[in-house]
Amino acid sequence: MRAEIIRRAKSGLLDDDELQLVITEQIEEDPSFWTGSGKSRTVINVEVNDGHVTLKGVVRSPVERRRADILARALGAAGVENLLRVTDDSSPDKRGKRVVA
Repeated sequence: MRAEIIRRAKSGLLDDDELQLVITEQIEEDPSFWTGSGKSRTVINVEVNDGHVTLKGVVRSPVERRRADILARALGAAGVENLLRVTDDSSPDKRGKRVVA
């Protein structure tokens, strides 16, 4: 069943709700978006309108941002507007203090 839905998505045969569901599920199941600690959890919202996908939310790296874009296109999006923001883990308040012995 699942393989059939993905095949239909790639062929452009899904309506907007089905396409949104398939893209969201693929992103959630992709281990490259998982975090071990959950501290900087990847949050991606998928919206679909006439086959055009809008990605919103926060990711941990430019690689994750690009990967979400590629997944949406590979699953049949007519176009992708990637509004994902990359978290800035290098800011002083997030780095923590280093102790030098």
